[in-house]
Amino acid sequence: MHLYFERNPSAKTDSTILSLSWMGKVPEETPADSGWKLDRSNYYQEGWLASGNVHGIVGVTFTTCHYRNVGSSPPRMNFNLRGHRSEVILVRWNEPYQKLATCDANGIIFVWIKYEGRWSIELINDRNVQVTDFSWSHDGRMALICYKDGFVLVGSVAGQRFWSYMLNIEGSTVTCGVWTPDDQQVYFGTSSGQIVVMDINGAMVTTVTLQDSVEIVAMAWSCEKFKMDENDTGDEIGDDLLLTRPPAARETPGEKTSVLAVYFQSGEMHFMQTYYDLSPTIVTTGMTACKMEWSNSGDILCVGGLAHSGTTCACSALCFYTETGTLRYSATIPNCHRQVSALTWGHNDKRLFVATGSAVHVAWVSKSISTLQFLSKINISAAVRHESNLQQLPLPPRLRHLVGNLFSTTIKGYIPDPYKLRDFAVQHPPLLERLYCTMIRTGDDFSTSATYTLFLEYLGGLVPLLKGKRTSKIKPEFVIYDPKITNDTAAQPASNSSGSPSDTEPSSPDEDLCASPRMQHKRRNLRRRRRLRPWAVQGSPPKPAAISDSGMWDSDVLPQELHMAEVTSNIWGTRFKVVGVAAYLPNNLGQVNYKTSLLHLQPRQMAIVISELRDDLQPEKDTAFISRNFSDDDDEEEEEEEEKEEEEEGRKKKKSHHHIES
Repeated sequence: MHLYFERNPSAKTDSTILSLSWMGKVPEETPADSGWKLDRSNYYQEGWLASGNVHGIVGVTFTTCHYRNVGSSPPRMNFNLRGHRSEVILVRWNEPYQKLATCDANGIIFVWIKYEGRWSIELINDRNVQVTDFSWSHDGRMALICYKDGFVLVGSVAGQRFWSYMLNIEGSTVTCGVWTPDDQQVYFGTSSGQIVVMDINGAMVTTVTLQDSVEIVAMAWSCEKFKMDENDTGDEIGDDLLLTRPPAARETPGEKTSVLAVYFQSGEMHFMQTYYDLSPTIVTTGMTACKMEWSNSGDILCVGGLAHSGTTCACSALCFYTETGTLRYSATIPNCHRQVSALTWGHNDKRLFVATGSAVHVAWVSKSISTLQFLSKINISAAVRHESNLQQLPLPPRLRHLVGNLFSTTIKGYIPDPYKLRDFAVQHPPLLERLYCTMIRTGDDFSTSATYTLFLEYLGGLVPLLKGKRTSKIKPEFVIYDPKITNDTAAQPASNSSGSPSDTEPSSPDEDLCASPRMQHKRRNLRRRRRLRPWAVQGSPPKPAAISDSGMWDSDVLPQELHMAEVTSNIWGTRFKVVGVAAYLPNNLGQVNYKTSLLHLQPRQMAIVISELRDDLQPEKDTAFISRNFSDDDDEEEEEEEEKEEEEEGRKKKKSHHHIES
């Protein structure tokens, strides 16, 4: 087994990710006569990655395991779903019905559905109690909800409640819940180390204590998440017959025996055949704050957490176990020392998505032994560092193409380089991709201190692009600043993080007196170089501060010095002009005319004219576009035109009225 982590600096957001879930992508249009049938060879090549963060936003981002854009990419690759008022702690896909369930810290559950290219809320459940777990059944028809106060609920995918029960567990809470592989029973884990077993009709079966007073954090079965294959009989089973279905109707001939993995807060895991397994396999992970999930095939369990090795700092690690509890493979996430907040498998176990804080790490999973060619390609790509440098290698075109495939990314999206924000703002995206942005205002709207920041939506977060400011208190006029960040404005002198002097630099002049003349000369040269290069302590030149140390995008680093464009308006706020101030932009960027009828004889109208910016065309200055401001004559002409249009509209209505009477 082998793992290869992508080098994708854009796979991050501006907030901590708390949950991940992946689902395969179905075609946008399905045949009306035959419907859509599962093709496992193509279904798992593309999909959607759902994420929930602490800002209460749910991100739905397109992913693909194609090395290049071979498949048909959707017109919109990212959705930021808003509606939660607190941090989103759970996101769960329902693949058979193509729905998404999200839950926040206040206990509000939303079920989202996609219709005509847009996501909307189909169901809302609010019990005003914190939800500890949410799980869909393997056929996607039922949902299991666990609450912190011991209340459990089973309902249908359409929102109908089948049954609910208040568990009598004194001194403990329900921490997790899981369906059995045949969907005939549900298991509940408690904070006191017990498993409560109930059948599909809500009847109590038994209660088993695994470890006394040790909290059960998570439970998972080693079976396929969802049964995506159609029923051989082709009969549709209604919700009213769902609970009375015999177990034999759900079982598949020759199906393998599944294993239940139970993870405890102490770091131990139990691999059990059933809840009454007297001799489970006990494994000590040696990690804390773990997240776990079985692969879609059910043969590998991935456990991610913080691994502590001696006195050194903890690092983010992944361990892979078989169904017998044998450790098959272990790896550390490169350059990451943060807690694993979420993980999920994707693309038929070819990809593994791991969230650590605000970053998402994507690992290419190979369950077999890696070939020497693949390991060589990894070393070559690491040495080259950038795909543009591959042309300099003396390799055959076929091998050069294979090495270039390692530079492709799974999480798709047109994300700007923080050092090239200006180019991103003035150039159109490739392949006519649609970008969706959000405007956020800070300060008073009617004062000149109000600033506006344009953010690009991506992975449930916001990427700052442009910053503007209001320049007039009377008219709605604004200025848009140049977003280009230079090393001179972003570089900051590096300092020792511990606050103590460096080991190679003397802390006082007396140390120079005690040193040899050769050592004194070396230290004086070292101090001279550090005065010329304040970043010499870190060993690398300064980088623009577009990305902070925590990996988040920061809108405060956008400069507010040079003007890129200005927005002028008339006194009534009905006509606007976007004027290019910079030399690389045409002076006429666009106009907006807003018309409204004082007598309400016609609906409101808004006309927008935008100049096209192309790379192959140089910006031309429009000689007719002279004045940036609107004059009083323009307003009078506009009012006269509106009066004439209203009079003409009134005459037409009178003529039509007389014609009807005659």
